[in-house]
Amino acid sequence: MKRIIIVLLVFTIAAGATVAELSVSGELKTGFYMDSEKVGNLKPTSSGGMKNTESDSGSGEARARLNFHYDYDHIIGLRIRFQVIPGGAGPHYPVWDFAYAYGNLFNEQLKISAGLLGESPWGSGGPELRYDLETRHNLRIDETTGLIGIRFEYTPSFLQGLNLGFVLNQTDLYLDKSIREQSFGELLQESVLGIAYEHDYFAVRFGYRLDSEMDKYENIRMNEGARFTYRLEERALNTLLPGMQIWLNGYYYGLGSEKRHSSKVFMPPPEFFDNWLYFLYDNENFTAKFNVHLGMYQKYLFAGLDPSVPSKRDDYQALEFIPAFYYKFFNNFMWAGLRLGLGMEFGNGKVYRDSPYQFIFIEPQVRLNFTGSAYVALVYNFTDSYAFPNSETNPALKVRAGDKSQKHQVNLRVVYTF
Repeated sequence: MKRIIIVLLVFTIAAGATVAELSVSGELKTGFYMDSEKVGNLKPTSSGGMKNTESDSGSGEARARLNFHYDYDHIIGLRIRFQVIPGGAGPHYPVWDFAYAYGNLFNEQLKISAGLLGESPWGSGGPELRYDLETRHNLRIDETTGLIGIRFEYTPSFLQGLNLGFVLNQTDLYLDKSIREQSFGELLQESVLGIAYEHDYFAVRFGYRLDSEMDKYENIRMNEGARFTYRLEERALNTLLPGMQIWLNGYYYGLGSEKRHSSKVFMPPPEFFDNWLYFLYDNENFTAKFNVHLGMYQKYLFAGLDPSVPSKRDDYQALEFIPAFYYKFFNNFMWAGLRLGLGMEFGNGKVYRDSPYQFIFIEPQVRLNFTGSAYVALVYNFTDSYAFPNSETNPALKVRAGDKSQKHQVNLRVVYTF
């Protein structure tokens, strides 16, 4: 695949260098940390190593990312992103996020993209939550990978900012049928539908992925359900208060998933509803953020082998508040500030029944900004939380539900984007 992309890139550049544009961007993130943790009555433990603990840092350990965008007179183009992340296909093996070609037709009103898709116009975006429907999300083995597909986007000239379309791509889960046994109708039932609209005062995105029985597991006969994702932005406040922005994003996994057992089903698939609300005020003197997370999860517990017996539902809700405030000094060369966090649990699936909170943390930070988008940050974090009980999997640890964890961590972060 790499050779094909290089050949196409060289050929297209040579064929029309006068009207072609090639842009290269990327990001390097890494860091070094040291921490000390005490859980319950156990002896304190210490660790250290290479890691960037920033929440939006890929795997959290490090990330080396390169983006290539080639555009030929807004008629055809190529977009490629690959990155090296620990824990991927290998410690130094590139992971292809997307690699697809596109073409514009009818005065750029119809855009067709084909390949390993990414950068969905109907995805959730970021920063805390990034979710695209054109990728495979297999919760049983905690896997997220790209899918080969064809994406159609219609952006009519009579209504600027509107984007309508759908994606025809691979199934979401691994196939129960062989490719030769599939019908085109079954493939359509795994499509993605999307709509987005951008205005000077607001922006909306909404995507929906259908679900069929084509990718049902033969050994457990399970439907994972449909999925949808959304993003809502307001842009009017910035005209009144420059630097102010509010937006909301989220996704739902498992819409319409199966709720009952059969003799071949161990556990029906769960349902997840994750939402983030963001407030940002950024001016030349300081930056203030306030992020709120609401997660609602439904699991269906094993209720026996009788298919007439419905699974018992286990509800769980999580609520988090994460404010942050940073002052800027010396013409933005240095930032100094504080980030706080509070998380709570609710519902009958609550792990720590009598706890008033799930975690509390405090995180002061000093950051030095250099030319471009490079910076070095020194971060201290203290977290007080309830440790997850693991005595069943490792009796020697003897961590019980309700045991407290107190953790001190120092992290030196290095980030460069270009």
